[in-house]
Amino acid sequence: MTPRIAFLWRRLRETRPRIARFLALTISLAVIAMLVRLGSQIDWREVFLAVRGIAGTTLALAGVLAFSGYAAYAGIDYLARRFLHHEQTVWKTLAIAAASYAFNVNLGVLLGSVGVRLRLYRMLGLRHTSTAGVVLFGSVTNWLGYCWMGAIFFFGAVPGTLASWGIGPAATRTAGAVLVLVACTYVFLCATAARRAWSFRGHLLAFPSVWMAMAQSGLAIASWNIVALVIYLLLERQVPYPEVLGITLLSSIAALLTHIPGGLGVTEVVFVDALRGQMNAHDVLAAILMYRVLYQWIPLCIALPGYVAVEIKIRRNRCGQDGQRAQKNGQAQ
Repeated sequence: MTPRIAFLWRRLRETRPRIARFLALTISLAVIAMLVRLGSQIDWREVFLAVRGIAGTTLALAGVLAFSGYAAYAGIDYLARRFLHHEQTVWKTLAIAAASYAFNVNLGVLLGSVGVRLRLYRMLGLRHTSTAGVVLFGSVTNWLGYCWMGAIFFFGAVPGTLASWGIGPAATRTAGAVLVLVACTYVFLCATAARRAWSFRGHLLAFPSVWMAMAQSGLAIASWNIVALVIYLLLERQVPYPEVLGITLLSSIAALLTHIPGGLGVTEVVFVDALRGQMNAHDVLAAILMYRVLYQWIPLCIALPGYVAVEIKIRRNRCGQDGQRAQKNGQAQ
């Protein structure tokens, strides 16, 4: 690396946090402005009437798909268990993954995919290195699926919805090509890396086999598609599925950049604005509201008592062990 390139790289690393904060602030302000405008235009009574108008069969099918989405996401932790060879049982692994996913989609990545998952694995006796490996494996898998889904941008299914945002087809197709290239690079590295372990800043990183990479890709693609399918069904199939998928991917990035837990308000704004002229805003908001109920709020209501029960049980066991230890020490003295 030449001195000039090294200098530019150092400058980029120094300014990256400021650029990220500026970008997040800009997107947050834009979302807030859209929310204020949307809130002043919407008759929420009409939204709830639209919710009541969604067919029961549609809600039932969307509920089954939501369950399938959690199963697909839990499968990622199962793959991590196979890759890392950790000692946690299969059923506990799947339950932890599903619970952390419920927290993740409602409260954000740091509390859900990282915080809750780390806490549960550690409480149930998994080593620190293994828990960190599970989190890293799950994060890589999730975004690997996102990169594969970037093909939806490359093939131009979404650009028509972005014209009002000043984003042209060339920009979205370029972004799609980059995302797919990243996914292909990961699979290529898994297939060709002669050395399975790599050292990065003192940390040992290992690539899985190409078959594991393909399994990661399949589960992550299924997970992202199920989210879009739930919304597609609740929109009563009035919007082409590729367009719904593209808007779902865009809204997830917007929610990530704004750091709003669960993308609350962000998803609504993106969908309403993107589907303007194709669907009534009340119907779009009704679909997103029911998506939140089925995919976010009901699973959280199930996961939260389970998490509290595990916390209470572990604390009682520790108190009991401490009491027995103190009793033995007293008898020894």
